[in-house]
Amino acid sequence: MTDEKFIVALDQGTSSSRALAVAADGTVRAMKSAPLAPSRPGDGLSEYDAQILADSQLGVLNDLLDEIGPQNAAALAVTSQRSTVVLWDRQTGRAAAPVLTWEDGRAVEEARRAEVSQEEIHAVTGLYKTPYFSAPKIAWCLAHMPGAKEALKAGNLLVGPVASYLIWKLTQGKTFAADPTLAQRMLLLDIRTKTWSEELCRAFGVPSACLPEIRPSAADYGAYDYKGVRIPIATCAGDQQASVAFTDLRPGQTCINYGTGAFLLHNAGAAAPVFLPGMLTSLSASGADGVCDYLLEGPVNAAGSVFQWLNAQGITFDHREIDALCGEAKNPVWFLPALGGLGAPYWDYSVTPAFAGLSPRTRRADWVAGAARGVAFLLADIAAYLRAGGYPVSSPVRVSGGLSRVSYLMRFQADLLQAELWVAQEAESTVLGAARLTARQIGWNAGAWKEAAAERVLPSLDGAKAANLHQRWQAFVGWCKARPS
Repeated sequence: MTDEKFIVALDQGTSSSRALAVAADGTVRAMKSAPLAPSRPGDGLSEYDAQILADSQLGVLNDLLDEIGPQNAAALAVTSQRSTVVLWDRQTGRAAAPVLTWEDGRAVEEARRAEVSQEEIHAVTGLYKTPYFSAPKIAWCLAHMPGAKEALKAGNLLVGPVASYLIWKLTQGKTFAADPTLAQRMLLLDIRTKTWSEELCRAFGVPSACLPEIRPSAADYGAYDYKGVRIPIATCAGDQQASVAFTDLRPGQTCINYGTGAFLLHNAGAAAPVFLPGMLTSLSASGADGVCDYLLEGPVNAAGSVFQWLNAQGITFDHREIDALCGEAKNPVWFLPALGGLGAPYWDYSVTPAFAGLSPRTRRADWVAGAARGVAFLLADIAAYLRAGGYPVSSPVRVSGGLSRVSYLMRFQADLLQAELWVAQEAESTVLGAARLTARQIGWNAGAWKEAAAERVLPSLDGAKAANLHQRWQAFVGWCKARPS
């Protein structure tokens, strides 16, 4: 490496920890990564060991800094998965409970018992009272984990998103903070004031004193001292909002990001929160001034994870084969990929994966194509719901994420949406979004960064045929939801 300066962006995702060096022109020059799969000790359970998580992320960071030279790191950006929550002791630094991931659904009773209605939760947080956001998980840990109870009693308990925990580690306990995009997923944030809601804290039994300070996404988050070099931490953001920052999504525009889950986000503007029952109202990442837009967000709980699930069921293939297998399919199965239940606009966590249309001629390719189509159908359900609510999902829809490399899925998605897709050719949308926020914060000219080239995918299916296909899908979903559990 030369003496070129870089923004080092950390991306702590569901299945990996990564660190990337982004140059002043917006290109990725170096990357380190390590797999990090949560353990799943039972149905509906998903968790990490906090120390393993931290060691994984700090390990790839240090390896990258050794490669580029720590003196060449202009700043750090930290982005992470959302809703996953860490509880730890401020004195010892040790975890007080397992790290329950966003996929973990064990806190059903804690969500049910919280004395606050769905309507009240939605009006304050923009979210819903489900076990997949953090507050019920925290309540479960406080009820069942002795370490959490002891740290709380001693006044030492800290509770925060993954990025907050990593920043606390990086700064040796000097910074305990979160940005609004991550704080919101704790189901305790008032999205109008961007402060913790004491009413919701009481409802879930979470003392606000345990929660991180709220700062803008682009802000001073302290510094990481490595081998005598002090590297400022300039950004903290949720992974989906970082991806939105990469696409530079403007009011009225829509994007889809395909990762472990898939997320359709529509920018509804910045004047005031916009609420549409059945959708989440999320906050965009903010600059140093704290100003953000409001996003109508529809999550699909399983996207990339559906193909991992198929492999686990014995329908084996390499992920590099997905597109080719989809192209070989003659009779794709009808497949509802309800791993972890259904997200927007259904919000039904009782539904499990279901399929139909099997025959003696069903082959491996038909399963894979059925999985891809199932993800596309669920996103089309969200788009249809938005349109019915008065928020048009119009061309072009900006698309990013790993599964956007599956051409079959993109063509099918364009047909269902009856919209042109702009598929980003730069795979690192999350990292580059975080780096873009950081560049502005430290005075780099991010506006000079070249926009990523996009492949344009046009619908090829007649609108009436697309509508008929979607109606058949919705009848299938109705059948799945009516099945005895």
